[in-house]
Amino acid sequence: MKTSSPQKAPSLNLRSIFRCMMEDGYYPVYEQTHIQFGIEDNIAVVEYEEGILSVRLFFSIDEDMYDLFLEASNMTMLKTFIVKPAILDDMTNVMFSCELFCDNIRDFRRFFPRACDRVREALSAHKAEMKKFIMANEVANTALPARDETMTGSTRKLLS
Repeated sequence: MKTSSPQKAPSLNLRSIFRCMMEDGYYPVYEQTHIQFGIEDNIAVVEYEEGILSVRLFFSIDEDMYDLFLEASNMTMLKTFIVKPAILDDMTNVMFSCELFCDNIRDFRRFFPRACDRVREALSAHKAEMKKFIMANEVANTALPARDETMTGSTRKLLS
């Protein structure tokens, strides 16, 4: 007697990922080692190797704001569990990476949109942290001058 087993979904590779992304309206660009697409005006990359699917988002760091980018990235890492930010070796780019186990088309269709949503949420959290740090930095830089600096050379006597 034959038992019916669940039908195995087709295996996953970059070409099948590319086809799924095209069907789902992501407008990807196929490269030899990865697939590029856009998330909120940023370059995102899909990589796949041995059952691990990676969705990565890249954006540039303003050199004058490097310390704030680093601080905002640290705060984002504390708020997100599945997406990890990293400042790349050249210190001019940030990468948000979401990695998950996925070895068939069915799972890809189920998990890929969620991974993209988590990356968007991390980007949004990072932007909010940057805004908060920039505002705090501007307030700190516009501090009032010390009382002695406002005097014009004349001394005041205390009235008692």
